[in-house]
Amino acid sequence: MRKLVNHCSQGHYHILDKIAYDYVTALKKRGANVAKIKHELVEQVKKYSEEEKAKLRELIQKWQKNINT
Repeated sequence: MRKLVNHCSQGHYHILDKIAYDYVTALKKRGANVAKIKHELVEQVKKYSEEEKAKLRELIQKWQKNINT
């Protein structure tokens, strides 16, 4: 299992949280190319472990509930 390299003092999942936030905000923008955004996310997380992908899904759901646009 490959660990996510994270030199951030805010914790192991801080980078995943940022990815999730950026993904959700990009989808919520008016005129967003949803297919392109989703494809870019898939390419970005290909190298992550299944555990990290599961955590990312949780974080995306959290941001979808918390960001109202």
